[in-house]
Amino acid sequence: MDVPAHLYSRDIGSVGDATALFGSDKGLLVCRPGRYTRPWFSVPDGCYALVTRFGKEIDYEPDNPVWPAGFYWGAPWYKVSNIVTKQSVVFNMPVKGCKTQDNVTVQINLSIVFRIMGDTRMGEDPTLVKKFVYHVTARGLEQQLVDACEEATRSVARSLQYQEVYGLRTDKSGKTTKVLKGAEDTPDADLEGEAELRAPKGPADADTAASAMNKGRDVADDMRRTLNEQFRPQGVDITDVIITDVQLPPTIVTQMAEKTSVISQNAMQRMTQEFEMLTLKQNEETETLKQKKKEERDKEKQAGDQQVNEVQVQLEKMKAETKVMLAQIKQDSKVRVQNTTANGELEVTKLKQEKDALITKLHSEAVAKAEQLKAEADKYCVSVKSGAELQATRNQAEAKTLMAKAEGVSAPYVEARKQYETRQKQIAVWKAMAANKDLVVSGETNEELNTLLLCDAIMEGATTGHETKSQVLSEMLIMQRGSKVMLNLGNNSFTE
Repeated sequence: MDVPAHLYSRDIGSVGDATALFGSDKGLLVCRPGRYTRPWFSVPDGCYALVTRFGKEIDYEPDNPVWPAGFYWGAPWYKVSNIVTKQSVVFNMPVKGCKTQDNVTVQINLSIVFRIMGDTRMGEDPTLVKKFVYHVTARGLEQQLVDACEEATRSVARSLQYQEVYGLRTDKSGKTTKVLKGAEDTPDADLEGEAELRAPKGPADADTAASAMNKGRDVADDMRRTLNEQFRPQGVDITDVIITDVQLPPTIVTQMAEKTSVISQNAMQRMTQEFEMLTLKQNEETETLKQKKKEERDKEKQAGDQQVNEVQVQLEKMKAETKVMLAQIKQDSKVRVQNTTANGELEVTKLKQEKDALITKLHSEAVAKAEQLKAEADKYCVSVKSGAELQATRNQAEAKTLMAKAEGVSAPYVEARKQYETRQKQIAVWKAMAANKDLVVSGETNEELNTLLLCDAIMEGATTGHETKSQVLSEMLIMQRGSKVMLNLGNNSFTE
């Protein structure tokens, strides 16, 4: 990281933009919002707010200039002058040109995590916010942090050699870095020559790396404590100091990489030899173990065969005894079955006899009961039928009586109706006679005369000849048996 992050303050349009800006721009510490002409103003959450009236700071309460988040009524001359973030800010800075103990120039990158103090809920003095805004400022804090960190970092680098500088990086994972050991790191007793002459001079690389890591952790903690002693009175709390990276010159890095590569190759060769030795030893032990297990298996097999023979003999013996017992059990079972069958047949015969007797008795009782019920049913039917016939006869007699009464009452009306109908028919006959032009009305009561007139009227409308008409009249005269009426058919007249 070549360019450090800058800490600064800026003017913004309104109070509502402060929270979004603090979240997007990590270097922004203080905002100076504008003011609309409204009778109210607001303070966002997650920030410290300072309020002025005509440009003069106004405390929220005695000895507390920080206004909490919320909505407030106020004239347009009341204004939120400064908003300070409560978030933790990460300030990254590289320290270049650091000389080590052996005059190697290195670059150490730091990350300083801090926050602005003044939260009353954490027991802090709220006046520190006002002091930070007007006395320290964001740019002043940045310059002080750069100066203090550079001085502390250069003094630490001067106390270490370049092999130890990498140990300054802060390990936040909690894992311990392991240094790979090569063949020359652990002298082998099998090598020729004196072991003291082959042993490297000075401390081993593993010890040097472990010492540098411990020193790096102590350096970060000491630097944080030193910075807090300087910045806490100014309202800034340094929560953490992290040494993120250490950059050596490229030539030194290449040399260290080559050394590490040689160490890795030696370690690989040593581990390969150890693996081959272990493989050979394991193969020998495996063959020995196989031979031993084979011998044990043969012994176990012989012992097992002997036990199988013994068990086979006992099994044959038990089979013979079992056959004898089975034959005896079969014979006993056969006798018991025969006895049981005979007893069962006897019981069946007895039960059949008892069943037949019981069935005969029940049948007789049922027949008698049925005859009795049938007689009672016939008696009941005759009684009911007689009562029904008597009631029917009474009903018929009553019906005839009612009909006779009804006919007696309706007889005059029926007679009058018949007379009326007769007269109506007579009127109809009279009407028909009145309409008949050929009608002959006679005032005589003589039947012969009336018959003669009737015949004449009939023959008058006929189309037959003279002889036919005379013949008809002759026959009618004969039928009258000596009637005194005489007809003259010659001149179409009659005389008596």
